[in-house]
Amino acid sequence: MDYVQGELLIYRLKHSKEMEKALLFEWMKELLHQLEQFHRCFSNKGYRYMNPYSVLVTAEEKLLLLDLDAESNEFVLRNMQKRAMRDHFVKPIVQIRENTKISLDLYGYAKTIQFILANVHVEPSLTSREENRLEKIIDKCLCKNSKKQYEDLKQIQRDLPTVRSREPGKRGWKKEWKKWLLLFVAAAGILAVFLPGYIKKRKSEEQARRFLEQTESWGETLLEAQEELEEEISETKREIQDADDTEGTVKQEIKNQRTEEKESREYPQDGMKELEENVDALQEYVFRNTTADNREIIEQGESLKRELFRYLAAAYDREDLKEQALDAYQELCGSEIQEELLESAYLRRIVLELEQNGDIALATAREALSRIPNSKQLAEKSLDVLAGMEAMKKEEFLEEIEILEGFYPELRSLENYFRAKEVHDPESEAK
Repeated sequence: MDYVQGELLIYRLKHSKEMEKALLFEWMKELLHQLEQFHRCFSNKGYRYMNPYSVLVTAEEKLLLLDLDAESNEFVLRNMQKRAMRDHFVKPIVQIRENTKISLDLYGYAKTIQFILANVHVEPSLTSREENRLEKIIDKCLCKNSKKQYEDLKQIQRDLPTVRSREPGKRGWKKEWKKWLLLFVAAAGILAVFLPGYIKKRKSEEQARRFLEQTESWGETLLEAQEELEEEISETKREIQDADDTEGTVKQEIKNQRTEEKESREYPQDGMKELEENVDALQEYVFRNTTADNREIIEQGESLKRELFRYLAAAYDREDLKEQALDAYQELCGSEIQEELLESAYLRRIVLELEQNGDIALATAREALSRIPNSKQLAEKSLDVLAGMEAMKKEEFLEEIEILEGFYPELRSLENYFRAKEVHDPESEAK
């Protein structure tokens, strides 16, 4: 394994917001080159996790991909477990179809390019033609249209825009034109003043005629230069106007893409069909049977399981199938990782259990508060359970109150507490 000094792309973009257009296009080509080398060196194995944390920028402004199997680079895989990173840089499993290797790498490549564009100011600004070309490349990499998606990296290489050789020195070139234009104008003015006297002094009309023809030629050259310069200035103004919203457009596209992925994940139009597709997609990882793939199966499988039980619990509950709903909520309480959803699952589970057995509902309430301390809703629900257990002795009630207070110290200030106390200690209210 080679060790190269540099800084991660994510940090490079944080402290360096300006980027030359030539360097941007060079980086896009270099990232493709790195993917091609990885595929060749590892028997066509996909890199899979291209993102701003997995790309190294060297002192020479070259890009390299990190070796994700190295222990020193484990942080990249840990970062990919974060929801924000997965939402933006990992292709949703429901979209994984044929040719998984190239599909995942193209997705990561496009998202990384989007991230670069959203975090830098390109100088000179992208032209409308370049912007449209980059949008098409990104769309094909993200497989927004299955009929127009890329099949290999070489197709992207052919589509990448290039910087015109005249552009790097475009500003200096324009300054030179302005200088020469002023010289031509001055020369023309001098000739206009002295030419009549000069002709009179000439004895030969032929010499005067030739001189006039030469002057006329200079005027035409000057006029052509002026027209060319004006055309160039107009083009620059159009490019600047077209590029003013480039950064905002890319950021909005990233935001829209993230919203589309979130909606696709949380609100499927056909839940069962999507679930089936997700399970089928997991077979890709099963067949490869590597440590990384097995980790992917476990993570994606657990996520699918949570999503499935959310849908099942809600559907059973709406159809008043209480036994099945309770089973689903119990399973969800054991696997849910989002605190807000876990709290909702516990609240509904306690209600269903209270209809069957108050002791079980109370035990669940204690468990819920121990996992989500300081939850006012769970504290209130626990007091409702105690209020419904009329057969509970006063001593048992006070003991339960002390236990619940350990999780929610403000328990005795809740309105539900006074209702529960009235049930189990009515004498204190009378006093």
